[in-house]
Amino acid sequence: MTVEIANIVGSGDLGVELDIEALEADLSTPYSEYDPSNYHGLYVRLEENGPLITVYRSGKYIITGCASMESLHETNEEFLGMLADLGVTEEDTQTGFTVENVVCTAMLDELVSLNALAIGLGLEVTEYEPEQFPGLVYRPEEIGAVLLVFANGKMVITGAKDTETAESAYEHLQSKVQEFV
Repeated sequence: MTVEIANIVGSGDLGVELDIEALEADLSTPYSEYDPSNYHGLYVRLEENGPLITVYRSGKYIITGCASMESLHETNEEFLGMLADLGVTEEDTQTGFTVENVVCTAMLDELVSLNALAIGLGLEVTEYEPEQFPGLVYRPEEIGAVLLVFANGKMVITGAKDTETAESAYEHLQSKVQEFV
C-alpha cells in the first residue's frame, strides 16, 4: 500500500486540575516548556525531537507527532507513568485516551486534472479554489476522512481514526480518479 503515516494525534483527560508551573518544575525531562504569555498549555517531550505532549490546566492532554499507533500508545503510557511517579495521578488512572486523527500521505498513480476531478466527484463534496489553495479538498460522505489532492498526484488524508480508514479513502479516490480523469 502506498499510504504512509505522517502523524497520529491522540488525547486523554487526567481527571484532575493541574498546576502547570509546578508540573513543569517537577518533570524530569529537559524537553518541556511553559510560557503562559505565549500559550496556556505546557509542552512536554519525553525525548529530544520525540512526540509532543500538550498538557492543560484542566487535566486534558494531546499527543502529536507520532509515526505509528505503537509510538502513540507507548508515549501515552510513559507520560502517565511519569505523572504517577510524581503523585499527580494514580498508577491506574483511566484517561479515556483515544486516537483523534491519523494523517497520512499517499501518491496517486498519475497526474491529476483537479478541475476535471472536482466536476467528476461532485461540487457538493469538493472544494477547489486554486487562487486560495493549490489542492482539491474532497470530503466523501461515505468515508470518515478528508482528502487533499494535488495536481502532481500527491495527497494528504486527514481526519481518519485509523490507518484502515485512510487506506480505504486512498483506494476510493484512486478508483474515482481512474473513472473521471
